[in-house]
Amino acid sequence: MLTNETKTFYAFNIDKMFKAIFGADDEKSKKLLKELLCECLDIKIDKIIGFIPVELSARNKNERSKRLDLIVEVKGKKINIELNSSFNDVTRIRNLNYYFAFCSQHIIKSESYDIDSEFIHISLNYRASKKDPLIAQYTFYDEKNKKELDERFKYYEINVEKFAKFWYDKDMKNVRKKPLLTMIGIKEEDELDKYSKEMDLSSIKESVDKLKTLNSDKKFVYDISPEEEETLEKNTLQKIAHKEGIEKGIEKTNENIVINLLKKDYPIKTIIDATGLSVEQIKKIELKNK
Repeated sequence: MLTNETKTFYAFNIDKMFKAIFGADDEKSKKLLKELLCECLDIKIDKIIGFIPVELSARNKNERSKRLDLIVEVKGKKINIELNSSFNDVTRIRNLNYYFAFCSQHIIKSESYDIDSEFIHISLNYRASKKDPLIAQYTFYDEKNKKELDERFKYYEINVEKFAKFWYDKDMKNVRKKPLLTMIGIKEEDELDKYSKEMDLSSIKESVDKLKTLNSDKKFVYDISPEEEETLEKNTLQKIAHKEGIEKGIEKTNENIVINLLKKDYPIKTIIDATGLSVEQIKKIELKNK
């Protein structure tokens, strides 16, 4: 019997896939993760010491427990990695919340504070704004007095699909500077096959081959579903959207919210989540106000 069912290909932007390839506690995965971290931070990392439990406990009745994507320890550094399949203001709020919780719960070492380790957050972002840089690094810096509060605390946001664009644009000079970051931004199976063949690097081949193997494992892909916090994000997006309208002194109508978010280069999916409008309705508003 013939069916029209099309097989979904899950790429590196899917949390479960990313963790299985870069976050498994075996030497191959640690090697791949080490190379990826080197590209993200532009530093040499000798080895992955180990993984830190990702569950952050709730410390009072009003606080939710937090499960981070990945926390890894390398020499002198504790690194929290978050994979954001659809990056927006809400995921930034959530990630900052996670980062500060991660710092506060891991800065105590035995009976004293950890005064040596760097505490680093890395957001690997998909569907980010086109205006976002390839890599943004934030620190606690006082611009007025030209002084760093504590240089051990660093927060990175990486626009992985902007790296992937180098591949689609055939800009091989830039592709070869960050081959793994470019790879994880590519979502199509055929493009990943071409990329693996063109780059001819063991780390790329291992990653792509494992991704394809996992995709063919029906038991592994069976329970892949959207993030648990989808509802929380949608509610927060609506608050942000209406706040944008209030701050501009305009009526809180869906049309005005759409116009304002389009001006700020928000992804269409973000606007749909914030307003409940369809793609066609949003495009109609966009055309009307050009």
